[in-house]
Order: sequence, then structure tokens, then C-alpha cells
Amino acid sequence: MTAGREPLIWVLLGERAGDNNQLLALVEEMGLPFETRELRHNFLRNVARRQLSKTMLTFTPRSLLRLRPPWPDLVIGVGRRSVPVARWIRKRSGGKAKLVQVGNPRSDPALFDLVITSPQYPVPSRPNVLNLPMAMSRFRAPPELTAEETAWFAALPRPHLLLTIGGSTAYLDLAPGVIEDSARRLAKRAAKAGGTLIIVGSPRTQPELIAAARRATADRSHVIVEGDMPRFAALLADADELHVTADSISMLSEAILTGRPVGMVPVEMNAKARKWLGDEPPGEEFTGPKRDLRRVWARLERDGLIGTVDAPRSGPVENPVVTAATAVRNLLGL
Repeated sequence: MTAGREPLIWVLLGERAGDNNQLLALVEEMGLPFETRELRHNFLRNVARRQLSKTMLTFTPRSLLRLRPPWPDLVIGVGRRSVPVARWIRKRSGGKAKLVQVGNPRSDPALFDLVITSPQYPVPSRPNVLNLPMAMSRFRAPPELTAEETAWFAALPRPHLLLTIGGSTAYLDLAPGVIEDSARRLAKRAAKAGGTLIIVGSPRTQPELIAAARRATADRSHVIVEGDMPRFAALLADADELHVTADSISMLSEAILTGRPVGMVPVEMNAKARKWLGDEPPGEEFTGPKRDLRRVWARLERDGLIGTVDAPRSGPVENPVVTAATAVRNLLGL
């Protein structure tokens, strides 16, 4: 990087919105100009992944067209799929481009200048590995409420208890019975305090989970949010207490960063998860191809950052995106 000019930063965006949001949260927090490069895959992504993971053959030609000089000073990618592109860019830059990889690159950390990860990933501890307690989020200052949102919240008695529902995944089962029981207990607590339980799902919430929440609140004056009003960021900013299903690390992180009490709604490891991950969570240092969310839950509980639906907790925590942005700026000598 030439003295006296700002670094040229490329952000390698992929096809997963959650991954892209973490990258954008990081570069936006750094406060430096950046450019994005969108990577798209062809059908070879699903063929012989192990053999092709170190080549450029899985990317569409169009997505590679913008990879041309002037080469960047810094490349930021996420996961394993962007690793071959990042390494190719560094080679074309004459070895000058620094590489920052977020998440689990499934490669030796020595290949990068900095790896920013979190406990669920089996990334070994190294001097250049920054292990954050939770996911990075783009939510910063509370949003300015619209007149409609202001009126909506004002009409609901306080305190406002927010229940955010994710959904079952390949390794985790979120049972309707768990949602119904959690919603019923939260509704009872809210009513006892003279307040309101507000329930919201996510794009991957199964219909049976919303139905379970509806059954639990059918005879009470509580609210299930449907549609985009109020916005999710507004719900986060408004809530006096937040309760989140354990399947979503990003939603847990967003709740914790509000600084208000958080309760975690449990999920179950399914048979597939127990086969691949075992019945017992891994220790502080572990390796393997699969992520394990139990490590995140254990760390958040250990640090006093989450409780239960009956006893939510809050604790001081540095915003992980600030920690990560500081590390990257230090890497650039800024």
C-alpha cells in the first residue's frame, strides 16, 4: 500500500445473505472506502467439491470478469468458497494483497493474514485467528421509528417481551411443543407485569411453529407480527426483554447487543447431528468439518450473556464487529 493513500479494499460477496451481511458489517465499521465483487458458482460446485475447492472452476466466468487490476491491498471473504479466489487475487497482486477470511475457511489459517471466526467453527487457535464470542451484525444505532411504528408500539402495554422464532435446520430440531410452551410462559409473565408479548418469525420459520405460538396466545391480548411492519430492527430496539430460539446465532447476537435481558429458547440436536457431532459438545480446542452451535451457547452462558425464558440475563460485551474492525485496521497499519 502506497503511503498517503487509502487502501483499496475488495469484499467478496457470495450467495448467502447472512454471510454477506457479516462482511458488510465489518467493512462498514472500518469506515474506509471499499468495493464489492459478487461471486457466483456454476454446476461444478456440486461435483467433486473436495477436488475443486482449490480452483476457480466452480465460478461463473461473468463473476470473475471484475477481478482485474488495479489489485487490492486487502481482500475480505467468508467461508471456504471464496478461498481460491482470494488466494488467486493475492498471487496476481505479486503477494501484496492481504487476506482476511471470516467464518470457517476450512483451510490452514497460515494461508491468511487474519481469520475472524466464532466458537461454532473448528478453526484452530493461532496468533492470526480472532475468535469472537458471537456473530457480527449490521445493526448499530436504533432506527428512527416511522409514525406508524410509533403508534403501533404505543398501543401495546409495557413491558414488551419479544419472542423471535427461527426454525429447524439440518442438524437442529425446533419443536412446535417447545415454541408453544415458551410462548405460553412468556405470555403469562408479560400479563402478570401488565405488559405485552410480541412474537415474530423469520424467513425460514416453519408454519407449524407460528401456529404453535398462536395457540399459546389465543386467549390473551398479545401480538404475532405478520409482514414487514414494524421492521425487525424496530422490534429489537423497542423490546424490554428479548427471547430467541437457539438455532440462530445471528439473532442471538443481535438480541445480546441491545444490552437488555435475553433468554434462549432451546432446540434439540437431531439424529443426524448426533451422528456427525456426537452427544457431547467439543472442548475449547476442536477440529473437524462441521460447525457445532453448542460451543456458542456454552460461551454465551459462561459469560452471563443469555438466560432462559423464565430468567433472562444481560451482561457487558464489546460489539464483535468493533473488535474485528479494529483488528483489520491494525493489520493495515492504520
